[in-house]
This record gives sequence, structure tokens and C-alpha cells, in this order.
Amino acid sequence: MDAAKTIELTSDVIAEFAKAESAVKFAERVSGEVAIPAINQLRYALCHFIENDAAAAKRHCIRARYDAYEAAIGYFLEYVRNFFEQKIPHVELDRFLPKWRDYRLVFLRGRERLCSIRKLRDEDSSVFEAVESVIGELIVVRDQIDSAFAEIQSVISQQKEAERKDIERERQDIEDAKAREDRRRYVISLAWSIGGFVVGVLGSIVGIIGLMLTIKNI
Repeated sequence: MDAAKTIELTSDVIAEFAKAESAVKFAERVSGEVAIPAINQLRYALCHFIENDAAAAKRHCIRARYDAYEAAIGYFLEYVRNFFEQKIPHVELDRFLPKWRDYRLVFLRGRERLCSIRKLRDEDSSVFEAVESVIGELIVVRDQIDSAFAEIQSVISQQKEAERKDIERERQDIEDAKAREDRRRYVISLAWSIGGFVVGVLGSIVGIIGLMLTIKNI
């Protein structure tokens, strides 16, 4: 290989390394986690570069970039999936996140693109533009969800609190009704007891009077 070709290939490796490193930093920034597979690929690239195998080094740089983008897309997909799995009422989604149905489609496209990345990670960098476009769409979705999430959660929390109060009110109404019924039964029972006592007393008085009349007649 002539010197000019070597210099050109070396420049390509440096450029691809910089792009891959940027992708790795981006993936770590959005997910908060270290993109280990991508970092390993960069390490392999450096090893090949030191061994003067620029072609292999370039391939590993491309692979590192793919791995970083895969990690980023995976994070965004997980974020969107977790949001929609909360089964937020459609009326609230329509109110605070009007394009939520479109965001579902972006989620599906992103998932398909993730599969494409896994198949193309050893190819050249010509497809990165499409991949970065999907990442851009997912970032928009993430930002829109972030913007609406606090309001949605606030409304849902208020609804849950209202439901809790309604349940507590119903429970209290049931307990009050039970207490009233217990008091009614107690009053009835007491009335019967008093009535029985009065009847008993009257019976005793009648008995005494009868006895006295009997003694008098004797």
C-alpha cells in the first residue's frame, strides 16, 4: 500500500473513531449508563490501529458507532414503552399529548430500525443518516413525553385522590348506616325490655291487688 493510500485510510480511521466516540458519549449521556460493547469496539480499533491494520481499525470504529446508537435507541424505546405501559387514559393523552398516536408509530419504527442496526453493524457508514434520523424522532418523542408527563401525572394523581375520597366517603356512609341500624335495634330492644319490665310490674301489681281482695273477702 502506497503512502498516500495509507494516509487516506489513517485519516478515515481517525474520522470514524471521532464519530464513534461522539456516539458513545451521546449514548451514555441520554441513558446514564456506560455503553460497554461500544467502548470495547473502540478498544479493539485502537489495538488494530497500533498494529498498523487501519482497515480493521476502521471496521471496529463503525461497529462501535452502531453499538452506541443501538444502546441509545434501546434506551429511548424502553422509555417510550414504559410510558405507554402505564395505561394512561386516552382522554388525558389527547389533552396533554395530542400526537401520542403518532409517537406510537415512531416507537414501532424505532424498534424496526434497532433490528436493522443489528444486521448492518458491520457495514459501511452510509446508513447512519437514516439511523440518526430515527434517533432524532425518538428524542422529540422523549422530550414531548417529558413535557406532558408532569401534567398528566398531576391530573391522574388528582383523579386517584378523588377516587380515594369517594371510596372513603362510601365506606364512612356504610359505617354510619350500620351505626344507625345498630342504634335502631338497640332502641327497639331497649323498648321491648322496658315494655316487658312494665308489663311484669303491672302483672305483679295486679297480682298483689288480687291477693289483697281475696284476703279481704275472707
